[in-house]
Amino acid sequence: MGSEEALLVLLVEDTLDTLEAFSHFLLRSGFRVETAVNGYEAVAKAQALRPDVVVMDLALPELDGWQATHQIKSDPVTSTIPVIACTGHAFQQSKESARQAGCDAFLTKPLDPTLLVAEIRRVVERSRQTTAIARGAPQYELLLYVSPGSAPSLAARRILEELLGEFEASEVHLEVREVSPDLSKVEADRIGFTPTLLVKRGGADPERITGDLADPDHVGRRLREAGVPKRRPRS
Repeated sequence: MGSEEALLVLLVEDTLDTLEAFSHFLLRSGFRVETAVNGYEAVAKAQALRPDVVVMDLALPELDGWQATHQIKSDPVTSTIPVIACTGHAFQQSKESARQAGCDAFLTKPLDPTLLVAEIRRVVERSRQTTAIARGAPQYELLLYVSPGSAPSLAARRILEELLGEFEASEVHLEVREVSPDLSKVEADRIGFTPTLLVKRGGADPERITGDLADPDHVGRRLREAGVPKRRPRS
């Protein structure tokens, strides 16, 4: 089977006849299927099984589909799993509520089985593309602030460029910024003096690398302490 045929679908539906009918259809379409009959079970199975997609009935007992989706999307373990909302209400307000809860798509009952299959494949492919883009972006930014023509700044830049060969190129990006009157006040206040080296991971606040930036051993050690990943061996 191809990777698409092996997708794991968590089907959440409290009407047993509907649950059984769509389970059989999805199985015949080449998917693997797990089921849940209420919101609590849906959240627990999403955490335990990490399905490729959740097909979520919104009108569920105990914990409804909006709340269950919100819990799935709020948990870092399951937040990237796409959720397709299914409801008998075609009103725009229902769609907007589903979107705010974190649903990635919205289908109105009675479901067209062929449309459901197409929507599953669409949202999973979109999710995979989004994940691939996120993984391809550098996770660490090195921001080196320099003064034009300054010997210490030139030395720090040369040392950093040489050190980058020790770290994972796909996850680390070096940007050299010249200090000038055009810098924002926030940046200017953050620098204070040059050369200044900041390490920024994802959306976190930048961390200043203190000490002698002209000492390659010191700079390399401080970068490793900050979590910047070393280059992985190539097979």
